[in-house]
Amino acid sequence: MKWFIRLVILTGLFAAAHNAGYRINTTRSLPFGVYKTVAEPPKRGDLASFCLSPENEYRELAEERNYLGSSSLCPSGRKPLLKKLAGTAGDIITLHPDGIQVNSKRYALTIKTHDSNGRPLPRRLKAGIIPAGKALMLSTYNPNSFDSRYFGLVDARTLHKVIPIFTFN
Repeated sequence: MKWFIRLVILTGLFAAAHNAGYRINTTRSLPFGVYKTVAEPPKRGDLASFCLSPENEYRELAEERNYLGSSSLCPSGRKPLLKKLAGTAGDIITLHPDGIQVNSKRYALTIKTHDSNGRPLPRRLKAGIIPAGKALMLSTYNPNSFDSRYFGLVDARTLHKVIPIFTFN
């Protein structure tokens, strides 16, 4: 019975922290730690949390390969992602063999053909101008992260600015 009470208390604490905007990152896309969502909209260079939409064709791939894990926090049933907002509407994306360029900013992030288990990866990101209402989300911390290079641009209206509270590598 004691374990059940502890579980209920722990679940309640996590739910209260989540409702207050706190997020725990346990992925390799960014440093492990505690992050907090803030009310202001994210701008280029900010960290942002978002969900892949249930309509995103790569949501199923992420589910099959367990890239994101299960969660009731997103309509897709997958965990939210935490990435850097690298490009916004009107920015120009240029793809190079050794990286991605957004306007004049170059990211040393190649688009890989296979994941770490040798499975083929989609290549959804295209060169061009980011259309209104869309955003380019990249992990500049981990070059092997599942980000816009593979699932494409995301709906900018779904982004929530996030700030690190306590992180460690």
